[in-house]
Amino acid sequence: MTARPRNTESIPPPAARSAEQALSPHLELMKKTARRGTDRQMAVTGMLMLWLGDDINAAVNGALAAHGVSENKLDILMLFDLAERGLLEVDALTPSFISTYFGVTRSSVTGLIDWLEQRELLARKAREEDRRSLRLELTQQGRDLLHGAMPDFWHACADIVSPLSAAEREALHLSLSKIWLHQKQKK
Repeated sequence: MTARPRNTESIPPPAARSAEQALSPHLELMKKTARRGTDRQMAVTGMLMLWLGDDINAAVNGALAAHGVSENKLDILMLFDLAERGLLEVDALTPSFISTYFGVTRSSVTGLIDWLEQRELLARKAREEDRRSLRLELTQQGRDLLHGAMPDFWHACADIVSPLSAAEREALHLSLSKIWLHQKQKK
């Protein structure tokens, strides 16, 4: 069976479409494929959040590209900076602690830590109380990268919600906080 060529000229570019236009074909698919009783509005809103998550991640990573680091790697460096400043109640930042903190697998964290260590942004140091045990710490190069990247990171975060009024941002913050807690409690 030969596929028919698609007329892509009738599909406006993503920036020219509204969210409703982008979601419309998916609503049709949902009619045929969703479980009985699925709340369509909830599912479509969740799907829109997934799409936005991808777009937001790409925007923040774009803002950090000049620093040679992605958002997930910057998150790890930030965690070490917070610990250094005494803003985290933790004795040692272990891969296990970090994976629990971010809600990701330990192997994902290990890969990120390895990447940061290879670039000398993190270093393993012997513990003073037990030289057989190693701890990870931020290097000066890691601190420099982090402090250089943070203004761009915060600007990218603020830009995400820039189309919203102060009241809309507050309402969104409350709604996202509820969703965040719901997702964390499911784990």
